Amino acid sequence: MASLQSSPLKLNEAQMVILQLFQHRTMNEQEINALKRTLTRHLTAELDNEIERVMNEKGITAKDVKNRTEGINENRTEYMKALREGNQ
Repeated sequence: MASLQSSPLKLNEAQMVILQLFQHRTMNEQEINALKRTLTRHLTAELDNEIERVMNEKGITAKDVKNRTEGINENRTEYMKALREGNQ
């Protein structure tokens, strides 16, 4: 694990807000895990929305993704070779 002393820690605005919200609150492990799940659900929803936006913007359908994934899985060696060569 990287030492905090070797590189200064810079917090973004969201991190600062979260720290301020919980600076005077002690939480047990169960509460911390619930908070992690809540934040994870929020971030997952944001990611899903972004993926949907990009897919719509590029005209990509779920079927396109499924077909591409199946193709990659069927011939993973060739796919990885093409990636390394910059052909994907």
